[in-house]
Amino acid sequence: MTGLFEREVGQGWESLHPRVRDRYGLESGENRQAVGVGRMDELERHPLALPVLWLATADDFLFPEAGTDVPFTITTVPFVDSNGNEALFLEREFETSPPRTFVDTLRWNPARGGITNLFGRRGLVAADLHVDADGDRLALSIGSQWLRIGGRYVTLPGPLSADGRLRDWYDEEVGQYRVAAEITNPLLGAVFGYEGAFDHEFRPLEGDQPPPAALDGLDLPGGYG
Repeated sequence: MTGLFEREVGQGWESLHPRVRDRYGLESGENRQAVGVGRMDELERHPLALPVLWLATADDFLFPEAGTDVPFTITTVPFVDSNGNEALFLEREFETSPPRTFVDTLRWNPARGGITNLFGRRGLVAADLHVDADGDRLALSIGSQWLRIGGRYVTLPGPLSADGRLRDWYDEEVGQYRVAAEITNPLLGAVFGYEGAFDHEFRPLEGDQPPPAALDGLDLPGGYG
């Protein structure tokens, strides 16, 4: 089965750096997970966004701490969801004070013809996730967004929505992967962001079932579970 990112990128996949294809081509059934360990050069957030960022910590989705040279770990686990589609569970652990965790679940959404990103451990916020090749870099951006209310997803209005962009690439000069992410809002501008570098390895994974925190079975926006 083709990996989730490769399926979304399509023909541009071959233009990515070989190390990027290796790491982000992770598929279910390989009995392995991708683990990155490194340091964030910088964690940034907008002061006016602090109330929302504090609330997000209750669901392991964003956080209010800022800092430099922050150790972090990112673990990516592939699985096949209950509809038979490739999916990924990502867990990022930041050694801030106090430590913070940021998780999301990426699932293929046939009703929307692409990837839906479910943020946090309950998926209260969801968004279309667009993945493309930007030269030899992997470029991710979020599109339409929803808030889950009473078991149904409601479209977020423009002023409350966010524009999220992330770039992953391999830096030949230092021999490490690099990542840069930024979340902006039409009213506040830059809300949250980070940039750092990490080393990567694959580690054994027992079985191909989704992790307990993965939001398998939760209905996705567009009317398809």
